Amino acid sequence: MKRFLRGLFYAFGPRARRVVRRLAFAPVDAWTLLRHGGRPRYNGIPLPLPGEIFTGGGDFLENGLLFKQHFQTLGHLKPHESVLDIGSGLGRMAIPLTDFLQAPAEYHGFDVVASAVEDCQQRIHSRFPHFHFRHVSLVNDLYTLEGGSADTFTFPYTDDRFDFAWATSVFTHMERAEVQNYLREARRVLKPGGRFLATFFLTDEEALTSAKGGAYEFHVQRGEDWYMSADVKGANVGFTPENVQQWAVEAGWSEAHIHVGRWSGRSGATTDFQDIVVFS
Repeated sequence: MKRFLRGLFYAFGPRARRVVRRLAFAPVDAWTLLRHGGRPRYNGIPLPLPGEIFTGGGDFLENGLLFKQHFQTLGHLKPHESVLDIGSGLGRMAIPLTDFLQAPAEYHGFDVVASAVEDCQQRIHSRFPHFHFRHVSLVNDLYTLEGGSADTFTFPYTDDRFDFAWATSVFTHMERAEVQNYLREARRVLKPGGRFLATFFLTDEEALTSAKGGAYEFHVQRGEDWYMSADVKGANVGFTPENVQQWAVEAGWSEAHIHVGRWSGRSGATTDFQDIVVFS
């Protein structure tokens, strides 16, 4: 059922999907406002309502707080370090960091959805001036049909600018040439000794087998890469661990440490829903 509903949702265009979600979640949004006496907040920042969220599943704040822990335990993030959020969305990762990152350390985030960037500027930057958000115009058939190509995009930051960067649920919606370019660009803008945490759907044999018949089955193969939809390329993409390791080497990373996720229903210990790779 979940796979059927996802396919139905993807039949709409990027803007229409956001409208459909708002309509579908209208009762939930109303109940959220009633239960909290207005929008729930974190550190004084109003949180988006469930129907406004267009990226990722699960609880918005809970997921952000969990990755705040991952950034510290897996990425060794410290309060005095400047960071880059690749695909900042509605501030899922930024908001929990407002009571962790200490100025003059800076947060910078960019996203392809202009309305999300404007929203973050109003809700977050207005209260925390060391948190900065920027819109970049790039095509991604899951989120926007306008803009340039991510496989030739140059991050709008100077070399050796940041200590730590992340891309959560970003490479799961990009094709291989785009991911390869972002790995190179992340390496360029990070200082020597910098770390980069990214999430993936790593399609090794065990994951593909475990996922068969489930909500996250990858059933479309193009070359060595796997897709959940034959029509919307950005609607979840999977890469082999070997390819990701090779791309890391080619981009100049010395290490790519994998923490497997539970998305496929695989056996054994897992770290998060998606697979996490820490490049250093």
